[in-house]
Parts: sequence; structure tokens; C-alpha cells
Amino acid sequence: MGKLQKREIVILVIAGLFVLYGAYVYLVPGFGKKQAAKSGETAKVENFIGTVAGDFSKDKLSDMDEHVVELSAKDWAKSPFLSRELYRTWAVRAGGPSGQEGANIVYSGYVDSGKHKMAILNGIEYRVGESLEIEGYILRQISPSRVVIYNKNTGNSLEIPLQE
Repeated sequence: MGKLQKREIVILVIAGLFVLYGAYVYLVPGFGKKQAAKSGETAKVENFIGTVAGDFSKDKLSDMDEHVVELSAKDWAKSPFLSRELYRTWAVRAGGPSGQEGANIVYSGYVDSGKHKMAILNGIEYRVGESLEIEGYILRQISPSRVVIYNKNTGNSLEIPLQE
């Protein structure tokens, strides 16, 4: 075995200290009495927890609280957290945008991170200059209250207000 470096010596000393501590814990007879005292403290804590839990179970929920709990357990008809694919499927079933000339475009969100502005149109995030998923539409301008969309087919610009 070659000469040990300083960090290897430190690691070996620390490992040796752990071995000595383990031997002390398991081989010294007085250490078990301390454990018995801790189990008495554990019983006190468990008794306290039982008392607090009993107090909470005595209180009846108000009608409003029961209603909130009941509603939170139900499935949402329209989740705001749908992925793009699920949103497309839902939009087709609900009679939403279909890519036709009179396509229904909903401006539902605005994000400004300082450098970039993003608009949420029909559940999908877009930046200025990006083509919409609906054929022939390009996002030209984003503001907190409205977006301007350019229709390449007709040459018209549409102003769509934010829907809250």
C-alpha cells in the first residue's frame, strides 16, 4: 500500500469514529436506560396527538365547507390544464375552431416576461409572428387587452379582445 494522501487519512479517521460510536451504542449497558426514557416521551406525544385528533373529529364541518369538499371531488367539465392534443379533441367535439374561414378564435391569456410577450389563443401559446394552428392566420400584435391577427387569405386584420 502506497503513501496515503491527507484526504484519505481524514476519511479513515471519520470512519473509525463512526465504528467507535456504534460500539458504544450497542455495547455499553447504560445506553439502554436512556432509550427507555425516550419511549416514555413517545407515549406522551402519542397521547397528545390522540387528544388533538379527537378534538378535531368533534367539530362538524359547516355547510359551505362540505359543499367545497364535495365540489373538489367532482371531475371538471372543462379543465384549464388540458394539453394541446386534448384541447384540439375537445374543441372539435364542442364545435370550436375547425380551420374554416369563420374560425372561432378565443384570446384567453397574456404573459409578458420582459423580453417576450405571449398570447394564449384557443388554449395554445403564441408569440408575435407565429402562424396559428388555424390555416392562414398569423399573430401580428399582442397587448394585455387584445391581439391583432392577420388573415393571409383575405388580407384583413382581426382584433380579438381578451376574454376573462
